[in-house]
Amino acid sequence: MQVIAAEPHQLVRWRCTRGPDEWLNTDVTFRLEWKENQTFVLFKHAHWKEPVEFMHHCSTKWATFLLSLRHWVDSSEGFPIPHDLKIAVNG
Repeated sequence: MQVIAAEPHQLVRWRCTRGPDEWLNTDVTFRLEWKENQTFVLFKHAHWKEPVEFMHHCSTKWATFLLSLRHWVDSSEGFPIPHDLKIAVNG
């Protein structure tokens, strides 16, 4: 990943420069918004060439990592690899 934008306490955006072919040149954005007395993490993985099945798998996997992050913030315990929730394409 290459950092293409960063604003402290607000935003980080990465561009995928290596990895699975489907990920190349996609952008991953984490934007923080403060409202209703809490911080919201607005996440986006954008600019896929086409909506292939792997994109849907990745969306679900990103969700498990974001839920792990929330659990870590709330309890000081997350679920990093190899303790993450396993999901499988085609299974």
